[in-house]
Amino acid sequence: MQMHRPTDKTSSYGAKDPWYRAVNDPGAGQMIYLKKLMLSRPYFERVPDPSLVAEQGDKYNYLAATRGEKYAFIYTCNGRRMKIILGKIAGENIKASWYSPRDGSWQEIGKFPNKGVQKFTPPGGSATGNDWVLVLDAN
Repeated sequence: MQMHRPTDKTSSYGAKDPWYRAVNDPGAGQMIYLKKLMLSRPYFERVPDPSLVAEQGDKYNYLAATRGEKYAFIYTCNGRRMKIILGKIAGENIKASWYSPRDGSWQEIGKFPNKGVQKFTPPGGSATGNDWVLVLDAN
């Protein structure tokens, strides 16, 4: 997440290795899973949409939200609970799933009316490195 050098006295995010070693960390290899997710839905219609998030956090609690016409992705880097404003994508109902960018696995959550505010809690609870993408699809 940063370009740490051996001469740096401090670092953000707990980086200990210089960037030229860190590029071989597990997270670098896991980018393939995020790429697969990003390309699994219409790419060029996707736009950032922070209005999907009812209670936005800052720093490590920030939720990155993006959507297309019939889907939305909301990313958490630490597994924090989310309050999502529905009705921003097409359809009367949505299908919600968790996607793990660590291994590419899916966990279905269920189907919901596409209106109001819905709470979602990622598997494993809030913890550093427990990153998940909430995927909402028109149903």
